[in-house]
Amino acid sequence: MPAGSRPTRRPPLSRLAAFPLPRPRFLALLLLAAVTLALAQLSDAFVVLALAVLLTAITLAVIDYRATPEPGTLSIARIAEPQLSIGVGNRVLLRLQNPLPRPVRATLRDTVPPSFDVDRRTARLVVGPETTGEARYAARPRHRGTFRFGDINLRLRGPLDLVERQGRVGADAPANVYPDLREIRRYEVTLRRGLAYDAGQRRARVPGAGSIFERLREYLPDDDPRWISWTATARRGRPISVEYETERQQRILILLDAGRMMSSTLGRLTKLDHAVNTALMLSYVAIAKGDEVGLLGFADTVRAYAPPRRGRRQFLRLTEELRQLEVTMTEPDYQAAFEFLRAKTARRAFVILFTDLVDQDASRGLVSSITRLAGNNLVLCCLLQDPELLEAATREPASSTALYERVVASDVRDARLRALGVLRQRGVHSLDVPAERLSVATIQRYLELKRRFF
Repeated sequence: MPAGSRPTRRPPLSRLAAFPLPRPRFLALLLLAAVTLALAQLSDAFVVLALAVLLTAITLAVIDYRATPEPGTLSIARIAEPQLSIGVGNRVLLRLQNPLPRPVRATLRDTVPPSFDVDRRTARLVVGPETTGEARYAARPRHRGTFRFGDINLRLRGPLDLVERQGRVGADAPANVYPDLREIRRYEVTLRRGLAYDAGQRRARVPGAGSIFERLREYLPDDDPRWISWTATARRGRPISVEYETERQQRILILLDAGRMMSSTLGRLTKLDHAVNTALMLSYVAIAKGDEVGLLGFADTVRAYAPPRRGRRQFLRLTEELRQLEVTMTEPDYQAAFEFLRAKTARRAFVILFTDLVDQDASRGLVSSITRLAGNNLVLCCLLQDPELLEAATREPASSTALYERVVASDVRDARLRALGVLRQRGVHSLDVPAERLSVATIQRYLELKRRFF
């Protein structure tokens, strides 16, 4: 059984149709009887022959049906990861156990959530006597959230291949879809091989610098006078210095815009889904480095919030919050979200915002709201490039419609560049990359800014 997978326990078989389904071979016998009967005008012997063929076909079908095992005599289990990843193929295993002393031929069809794409709908198995057969398929969820698998439908073919029995096994089970967890597993592998973003190295401790208190000691001639603790000096009657160590653990706040602009798709996923995948990866890396990581998801109102904390338990909480964050068709209220954030935490933090800039009004609202946030925080604004927009802005027009599309795309691109320029002037760091590079580029910039400013 795959690690982390769990089988779906088989409830009693439902009483779906017990009526046998004809196979092509049985239909061929019926057709033969019909053709023979059509020749009855030539001779009455054909009538007798047609009846004989029909009787033989029915008799053999009854024998074949009785020799076909009932679906309830077989054991079926679904084995799937308890945490499915959005946008990637998740392996699902259907396991059929045959306790009979003869082989069985089965056709399985699983009931998956409507928002799942699967590589195949049915699977055919030939399971030997008293053995187990397995069928695999890949399920690719299009959305995050909580869904459910349904029953497993099966058909068992008779030994004469004339009829088959059909049944349905109750296999209802939750299907929880998370951000792309495979990226984290790949990061763990590369980390062990020393190939990850910075191989997980922490900064060295530097006594006498930084902002975290370490100890009090005697004042030395080479000490900076600003290090003198006047309270301790007055209490002890001699000069006392404060020694600090480099602050390695930081407070990281991940902000996710779940508004209208993040609902457009890039490839198979929405912009919000790409941002959520990156946010999960970023939180994993930051928590692994000992940082406090918090989350704020917002649109017109705050949709999700997790206060900054450290440790594995915090990562699991962030994973659940990200799984449930859904895109909306409302405009984002940056000012309300940032005011909420300032009310919740006053300490300086490294704020990483995932959003998008499509029109001038949205750019103006973001710039005016984020300027105040950047006053006492280090802010990184991450945007997703739209390759279709860039291609439309540079494509040679072949018609008046194409010319109009190029003008509009150029205006949107230029407005976006102007907004990014204003953000940089206001002290906001920015990142504007394609979706496939968002995770790596964001984490590299996080590590770079962490080294420079903390």
